[in-house]
Amino acid sequence: MPIQIAFIADPHLCIQARRRNLMSLLDRKLWANIDVFSQVDPDGPENHFAALRPSSYDDVPLLAAADFLGEFARQLDLLVVLGDLATSGLDEDLAVAEQVFLDDRTKEHLNAALEPRLGGLGIPLHVIPGNHDRYKDDYATPGCQKFDEVFKSVYRPKNGVCSEIISSDGVSLALISADFCFAEGAEISYVRRLGRGAVDDIVLSELDHKTRIFQREHPTMPVVWALHFSPAEGVSTALALEEREKVIHLAGTLGVNHIFCGHTHLRKREIGTHPHVYCAGSVSSVDSSDNHFLHVCTIDRNSSGELELEVFDLKYDETEDEFTAHPVSLVA
Repeated sequence: MPIQIAFIADPHLCIQARRRNLMSLLDRKLWANIDVFSQVDPDGPENHFAALRPSSYDDVPLLAAADFLGEFARQLDLLVVLGDLATSGLDEDLAVAEQVFLDDRTKEHLNAALEPRLGGLGIPLHVIPGNHDRYKDDYATPGCQKFDEVFKSVYRPKNGVCSEIISSDGVSLALISADFCFAEGAEISYVRRLGRGAVDDIVLSELDHKTRIFQREHPTMPVVWALHFSPAEGVSTALALEEREKVIHLAGTLGVNHIFCGHTHLRKREIGTHPHVYCAGSVSSVDSSDNHFLHVCTIDRNSSGELELEVFDLKYDETEDEFTAHPVSLVA
């Protein structure tokens, strides 16, 4: 049996589903969303517009993702969430993310109220904080540490880096993740801190150290990295990982050939040179309408005994209300 890892990114969970803000409405053509204003009682609980608060998640593709993971839970060796589990680091938003990913009181993918509950499926979980998880407030003030406390059962970083080994029938893989969100106390201008991260030299040094240890102790075991921010070329300035070149250079130096990331809300692959960079696309952000993805990565030996990594993309189909195979896969 090959190793099979499910990757999802940017669910953006919070206490209010389908909340849009002014920026997201303008981005999606305000005139096409005028019904948001005409159909909502501004004093009622279903108000889906907040001018400046971060936009949230769409519960429909999230439920479809839960259906998929529930159906294939026994075949999956790991579920990796590539950051922005919550819309902000506020208690009420992190509580929703905690319920979805850690609540194991039910052994199904939905609870009695038909809300997604993935904690009871028995899939080992690896999480990475994203910039939204580190927001102290609705104004993107960085450095919130509450994520670490809420997810302490599965997130135990050293200098911002977590690692684990996944094995199945003689096939093994090391997964190492790093947090490049702005640190607490960083004096970042409002415009710069929106949607960005920066390579921290302490975190990068720990990523280097941890990777070298794995490579020394397990010389035949491949190592892949998981980040929230994409180090790929061509990422817009508004979503950039500052000093991304340091990550690419280190991966090349260490021979790390695969980096999985989220953040951009776009499915993209930077293939052809090492490292290969896989941008996941958001699984349920309300700003990613018609562009919700999840991914399954398989690692197995080919007929020559060499390890191959293949990534399958699944895209949410509104007509079928499920994630279906997207006609792109890659063996590398």
